Amino acid sequence: MKADTFNAIDRLFSPYQMILKIPVYQRNYDWTETNVRRLLEDIKTVVENKKPHFIGAIVYMESQNSDVGMQEYLIIDGQQRLTTITLLLQALKDLCGENDQQTSGQIEHLLTNEYTSDEYKIKLKPIKSDNVQYEALLKHSSDKIDQDSHIYKNYEVAKRTFASWLKSGIAPQDILTALRKLQVVGIGLKEGEDDPQIIFESINSTGVALTNSDLIRNFLLMSDHDQDKLFEEYWLPIENALRRDNDNNQLDLFFRQYVIMKSHAPVTGRNVYSTFVELFRKNGYTHESALQEIKKYVDIYSAFLYPEETNYSDEIKDYLTDLNQLNQTTCYPFLMHVFADFENQVIDEATLSNVLKLITIYLIKRSICNVPSNSLNSLFAYLYSRVFRISANKSKYYEAINKYLFIQNTKNAVPSDEALRVSLVHGNSYQNEQLCKLLMLDIENGNTKEKLSSHNLSIEHIMPQTLSKSWRQYISDKEHEEYVHTLGNLSITGYNSEMSNKSFEEKKKILKQNSRVQVLNEDVVDKDKWTIEDIIDRGNRLADILIKKYHIDPVVDPKIIFENFDKISVSDPSAAIGRKPVSFTLEGSNYSVKTFKDITIKLITILDQDDSSRLEKLVGLNWKGNFDKPNSNNSLVICHKENIHDKLKWHYIEVRDGIYVMVGGPSYQIMHVVKELLDAYDIDEKDFSVSVRAENN
Repeated sequence: MKADTFNAIDRLFSPYQMILKIPVYQRNYDWTETNVRRLLEDIKTVVENKKPHFIGAIVYMESQNSDVGMQEYLIIDGQQRLTTITLLLQALKDLCGENDQQTSGQIEHLLTNEYTSDEYKIKLKPIKSDNVQYEALLKHSSDKIDQDSHIYKNYEVAKRTFASWLKSGIAPQDILTALRKLQVVGIGLKEGEDDPQIIFESINSTGVALTNSDLIRNFLLMSDHDQDKLFEEYWLPIENALRRDNDNNQLDLFFRQYVIMKSHAPVTGRNVYSTFVELFRKNGYTHESALQEIKKYVDIYSAFLYPEETNYSDEIKDYLTDLNQLNQTTCYPFLMHVFADFENQVIDEATLSNVLKLITIYLIKRSICNVPSNSLNSLFAYLYSRVFRISANKSKYYEAINKYLFIQNTKNAVPSDEALRVSLVHGNSYQNEQLCKLLMLDIENGNTKEKLSSHNLSIEHIMPQTLSKSWRQYISDKEHEEYVHTLGNLSITGYNSEMSNKSFEEKKKILKQNSRVQVLNEDVVDKDKWTIEDIIDRGNRLADILIKKYHIDPVVDPKIIFENFDKISVSDPSAAIGRKPVSFTLEGSNYSVKTFKDITIKLITILDQDDSSRLEKLVGLNWKGNFDKPNSNNSLVICHKENIHDKLKWHYIEVRDGIYVMVGGPSYQIMHVVKELLDAYDIDEKDFSVSVRAENN
């Protein structure tokens, strides 16, 4: 490796015959207008002060496999700067035209090779996705130019800027001279001696903003001898499937969802690349096999983003569109598994549709009830692996997912119909505009085939957001504040700007003109005035429609389990040693627990509720099943506080009225305590068992 400082244009573009090739593992040309204008400002300074200006580093390696009959250099790093410099040169050349053929000829010499085939005429060879636009620009093939591409936009910025300089009296030769004073640190690598990937990652870990997709492309293509083939067959289709408007943002989002799916665990943005490399090595991928799998999942992921471009059923497209509208992307890692199962014929289209419906409604309900979304990343990262940890659950695919969601509690619980009604009638539905539109269209469209689209429709407040004098006659400020943004006061219309703060009579006329909106407005247009009572009544009516539409019956199937369990009984307390309890069964009823301590607490609470008179009589009960005085081990199961030794007080918890029960200690000891409690309450040991995680889980 050799590093030195030189003028970029004179060293890299002045040779008579040469090729500068940007390898396929490099990112697309994505310098923005802001980047170009900053460079142009620096060049203007050079024009004025005539001093060299440093613009960064260029890493290159002379190719040993060139079959083009001239020197060929691979640009390992710095392609954004080099490409921009050539765009600036071309812009200046086009401005020279016939007026300054000397400068124009000098630039032509810098940008192109003479006496060679058309394929190698242009010295700089960007990656294929950029080269089409680059060659079209330099060859003035206007019919092939995409005016939204970064290449064309930045060329135009440079051309307009140079034109203003020329108009102010700066000569084209002065601008070219300034361009030739742009200096770089050139780092030349030797093939076989220097590892370009290590150097590339080292340079780009110190501040250059490479995206995760840039790094992953580099990792998969840089060191592969078939990099051109892999780029053409896999990477380019991958990029094209997700790239829109010269923006690779969706590709970066995909890779995060992909590594979450593969890891079955949440992954932060900054850990995407390292996690990908770890997965690559752990799973024994080759570059090609990794790209094959990525392409398969990109095809699935693109369906989430652009459902109308797919061949899925209308029902599936509708659910994907709803998820898009809600911006609920956290479920994508889970859905990538589900869609892959569909593509692999593990499930049929009806099952796929049912699962999508379940997930969509679950997320809609959470959004309506304003449940914080921070727990969703973990839920959906783990969901597939936890539901199908028991492989037999694949035979009841939808039912297993349904049951798992419905047994969630606290933050991930499926919101109840009651919670839904409270939020719909009294909550602020307007705060989430996309959700609000979705709800109202679901109400209006029902199950009809001809759907009303949200295109050109806006949300209208029937009672306006600002009360005029006519509205204040029968609505107080407090009532207005409480109900103005509730569902019962909202509708959809194409006339929002016209309705504004008009009187109710005027609003009714406009709503009637929007005749396609029937269900939403049927109890609005027949009113003489619009009161708080009307808003509440309408809110309940609309809530009834949505609660019915979003109702899903929970699956209750004891044969669907999510872990393998062993059952242990109190007759063998030592079986509890080193095991993790998940539940206990008492006389046919199942109770979830996390620790053995939980078992005693829940058990005595249940027993006391069933027979509240017995607890007082059991004070003094010890391990031996009798009522002797406390022994030196303080082995009382049920006692008063004063009978508990200070060193062991943390082993006990108060049940009620100053009566304590032993709940702590080793697991086998707790099983002894449970045995004594069962005996004291005349419960057969066969009617009680503890489920613990199987040792092979």
